[in-house]
Amino acid sequence: MNQSVKWNLSEDNIFEIIHSTLIDILSEQEIPCNLDKLVLLLNSKCKVYKLNDNKKLNSFSKYLKIEHKGILNFIEEYNLYGIIKNGTQIYVKLYRELINTDIKYEKRLTRDTEWVMIDSDSGSE
Repeated sequence: MNQSVKWNLSEDNIFEIIHSTLIDILSEQEIPCNLDKLVLLLNSKCKVYKLNDNKKLNSFSKYLKIEHKGILNFIEEYNLYGIIKNGTQIYVKLYRELINTDIKYEKRLTRDTEWVMIDSDSGSE
């Protein structure tokens, strides 16, 4: 986390606002949502919270960029969301079955970049 920026809302409040807004947005979607559209909707729906640092109004996507290295990094950290990459397009889906469970905001144990593919035929000689 970047300690040089002082936000007017607590980390817990921001965290709750972002997750509840993402859940609302993705719940309304019949199909996975394009990441660019998701960012626009997040910023639009969160304008009422007036997030700022040192009296400068900021968007929640800017907060995610500063504190979590972007919205995609933030989304990838949690079990509640799925990422679908199709060429250059990135889509986000909501795992609806996890919404009302205790693991709602649980962080993932691993991320795709931590997986290693092993060829099962290479060591069986």
